[in-house]
This record gives sequence, C-alpha cells and structure tokens, in this order.
Amino acid sequence: MSARTGLMMTLLALTSAPALPAASPLSADPAQTFARCAGRLMAEVEHHWLLSTNAGPTEAALSDMRDLLASLPGSEARYFLSLRSEARAAQRALLDTARFSGNAEKAARAGLMAETLLGQCRALLPR
Repeated sequence: MSARTGLMMTLLALTSAPALPAASPLSADPAQTFARCAGRLMAEVEHHWLLSTNAGPTEAALSDMRDLLASLPGSEARYFLSLRSEARAAQRALLDTARFSGNAEKAARAGLMAETLLGQCRALLPR
C-alpha cells in the first residue's frame, strides 16, 4: 500500500467514522451491534498478535460476542458478515494509526476513538 493510500484510509477512518452508521458499534438492532463488535474485537485480537502482547482477555471477549451474535436468529447471514468485516477494517485502521502514525495528535485521536468504540462493545458483555 502506498503512503498516499494509507493516509487516505486513515483520514477516512478518522474524519468520517463518527458520522457513519458503521462507526459506532451500537445500533437499535442487536445483531448489527454484536456483528460490529465482533469485528472490532477481532481487529483488537489481531493487533495483540502483531505486537506479541497478551490477547487472552480480548479473545475471551470476542468469543462471548460471537456467542451473543450466534444466539440471534439469522445472524449468520452475509449482511452480518459484511458488517463484521467493515468494523474490523475500521478498527484495524484506527489501531494502526494509533500505534504507527508519525503524527502524535493523529495517533492520540485514533487511539481514543479505538478505545471508545471498543469500550462500547465491552460494556455489552457480562464480564
């Protein structure tokens, strides 16, 4: 990926994410919420793997979120897989920007947004 493409993806994630429905994992439809949260948690697990840090608690949260999603009828539909993939990509862009950006302000904003969105998902879990 070129630097320009990476910058464009990051800017898109940072500037348009709050206004897009996919940005917030919370939705009136529980299946949409759980699908988005599963995608965000998967991105977090992968980020832990990338950094060789303990992914155990996040893997447990991901497993719980997948169980919640699977408990809803019709939640295995392509639409929900698409939501998971989109949320995963958006979260991964935020995490990558937060960790690897040379711009401290942009990294801080991305980190805050990533933590906020993930916190909304974790708040749905019983643990």
